[in-house]
Amino acid sequence: MTRDNELKDFIFLDSLGPEPVSAPRAAGRRAFGGYADTEAQEEQVPLLTTRNLVLALLLALVVTAALILTFFRAQEVHVIGNTIYTNDEMESYVESGRIGDNTFLLSLAYHDRRVRDLPFVESVQVTMLSPTEINVIVHEKELVGYIPFQDDNIYINSEGVVMERSAKTIYGVPCVSGVEFADASAGERLETRSEAGFRTILHALNTLRKYDVSVSKVSINENGSVTADYGDVQIILGTNSGYDLKVVKIRNLMNELDGRSGIINLTTLTSDTKEVFLQKKF
Repeated sequence: MTRDNELKDFIFLDSLGPEPVSAPRAAGRRAFGGYADTEAQEEQVPLLTTRNLVLALLLALVVTAALILTFFRAQEVHVIGNTIYTNDEMESYVESGRIGDNTFLLSLAYHDRRVRDLPFVESVQVTMLSPTEINVIVHEKELVGYIPFQDDNIYINSEGVVMERSAKTIYGVPCVSGVEFADASAGERLETRSEAGFRTILHALNTLRKYDVSVSKVSINENGSVTADYGDVQIILGTNSGYDLKVVKIRNLMNELDGRSGIINLTTLTSDTKEVFLQKKF
């Protein structure tokens, strides 16, 4: 080989220059066929997952339940609508179960709850005024009178249905006499020997209750004439007519009749009657 040829070979090789330096591989998707980017995404775990939401909800429920069971305790109890049972009796009744005195749970359990194990009470409602204060609203059964029968008292409502049969005598409920019957069952209308007489005395009882006239006794005789006892004063209402006018008259005279004794006959009372006389008992 000649020198010229060697020189050409040298120049050719030298013209290739140094081996190019390749640019550094970019990090991320291109590096290692994209594996680096996938690993980075897997390291960023999202917080709002279904599992985390469920756990947060359970934690909130546990905390709420703990607060309710701890701080919702009745310290003030207001009993409304009770005339037969005392405030203490009604408070003890609603707090006697497993719920105890928890105000929140009592308001749920006694949301106009019908009562079966407490005679003379139809339903009880508890309303929460604050975490430590509640109202106990008592809805008593409608009682217009009671009839002594054997060793019990038969309590009836405005329609003559037997509400309770009990040995207890309730203050403010008038005693009824002159009504004859063979037996009485709670929840059923009383079957009397004289239906006409029973309707008459029910009319008198309902009228007295309508005008808030409290008497101790209401009786009916064999002629169908009704008499009401107001203290020591006997008031003859007569047969089944004009009871509204007669009972209103009694209500207007109540203050004057207190402490007196005698008989007032309202059988012939009309709207034109000017005077009512109190006769002495013989």
